[in-house]
Amino acid sequence: MPNFKQIVWGFLAVSLAVFAEGITPSQFKLEMAKNCEVLMLKETPDRKAKKIFTHLSTGDCVDNMGCIREITQRELDSMDEKKRNYAAWKNPVWCKVAVGKKQGWVEQQYLKQAPCENNEF
Repeated sequence: MPNFKQIVWGFLAVSLAVFAEGITPSQFKLEMAKNCEVLMLKETPDRKAKKIFTHLSTGDCVDNMGCIREITQRELDSMDEKKRNYAAWKNPVWCKVAVGKKQGWVEQQYLKQAPCENNEF
């Protein structure tokens, strides 16, 4: 499990990379694997963390509060494809999001950078 310093540095690295690319959406649109799935947030950026239930599904929007990853893109780029794919799976990008009064973490793979027409939660 990463310590606080690793998380902070990882957050800063991802934030700087995202800011440098001009990718700073204030909201994400949900894109679940199956249309019948609902978003389950996590209390911490960890697959085993306690779940926070929501009623949101594909197409609904959440507020972006920032994303982190425990490994840098430079580290991933230095690996061969097999190691890179494993490292990317093991260290996903986690985004903290807000859904009404609820806040929690979700893997970025379920978030899409797309305009949100309806801001109601």
